[in-house]
Amino acid sequence: MKTQLLLFALLFSIIGNAQFLDKLAKKAEDAAKRTVERKVEQKAEKTTDKTVDKVLNPKNKSSKKDKKNKTIKTAKDFESGTKVLATEDFSQDAIGDFPVNWSTNSSGEVVTFSDDKTKWLQLNDNGNYTPNHIKKLPENFTFEFDLYSADDFSFYSTAFKIGFIETKKKNDYTQWKEFQSGKEGIILSLHPQLAGTEIVGGSGFRVIADGSELMNNNVELNSYNNNQNTAKIQFWRQNNRLRMYVNGEKVWDLPNAFQDANYNSIVFFTHGYYEKKDKYYISNLRLAVAGEDTRHKLIETGSFSTNEILFDTNKATIKSSSATVLEELATALKENPKTKISITGHTDSDGKETDNQKLSEQRAESVKNYLASNFGIEKSRMTTNGKGETEPIAENKSDEGKKQNRRVEFKIIK
Repeated sequence: MKTQLLLFALLFSIIGNAQFLDKLAKKAEDAAKRTVERKVEQKAEKTTDKTVDKVLNPKNKSSKKDKKNKTIKTAKDFESGTKVLATEDFSQDAIGDFPVNWSTNSSGEVVTFSDDKTKWLQLNDNGNYTPNHIKKLPENFTFEFDLYSADDFSFYSTAFKIGFIETKKKNDYTQWKEFQSGKEGIILSLHPQLAGTEIVGGSGFRVIADGSELMNNNVELNSYNNNQNTAKIQFWRQNNRLRMYVNGEKVWDLPNAFQDANYNSIVFFTHGYYEKKDKYYISNLRLAVAGEDTRHKLIETGSFSTNEILFDTNKATIKSSSATVLEELATALKENPKTKISITGHTDSDGKETDNQKLSEQRAESVKNYLASNFGIEKSRMTTNGKGETEPIAENKSDEGKKQNRRVEFKIIK
């Protein structure tokens, strides 16, 4: 009987274990199926996402290797004029005095700082300041100066302003104020702190013609602010065009800033300082005649004539001093790759007329070869000819007149 019971128990155990193993196998099989299903779903989701992305963003690149970043190309910027007309560093003025070569309707004084031997003119409240020794502004000039504003300059203090103006009477420079204008002038402003907690400066301009405002604008400025409160300010006039640079950054480029007026004076002016410590200071002024804007004149007017391309006497060999103007011409041609030009040589009347004719042709050809070999300008874009001494623009009786006649003329071929 005991033996039968033991056999029954053993049989029951074997059956139970078999059922348990079957259930375990079933669970394992179900788990495996769910894993496969999840992987299939995940793959399907990825495929769907890629498909949707292609539909919504058809321009997306499939590989980072295919992506090409654009590179900004810009032309050469500010160049100081070489013929200096006026300078001012206040070296002849005593500390504490107002400079002898200046006029004002307020007050100011020459100062220095403990960490710098530079002399600065401190501009006080509600004042206009003009350098008396600047009485004419050429059609092509550069004007530069250093500007310093007190540390932590308040937003509530008004902007520093500079104007290129027309004056007919001695005190016409006093007409320019915060809320008042003279008859003809271009006013530009600088402030080291705009409204808000972010440290950022600002600049603006106004063009006044016949007593009315023609245009104005304002921009934020990162090159001059309360963190960088000393700045090199530079202006470049080319006929009607005015460019302004602050610490090398081009802030304004105004093609039609100068109007039909006799701009002959420069004025600096302030309005009110909110805090007593707030002050503007200027130093190291420099006014110079600038060269013609070759790049813009050729493209915008279709022609450009220059006597800055120099040759050895009675030869077509270009002198090294001609490099600057030729580089500017090459820049203009590179920026406008479809432009074709004619190059014409001219001479003075010294020597035989037949020799001058031949020399003018050779010099035009030398310019063409120079632009091709040094800057890669295709020769097919340039034609040459010479006019010898037949088209003078000045009398050949003086050295200055002969210099003007020895020129190279460029014209766009349409």
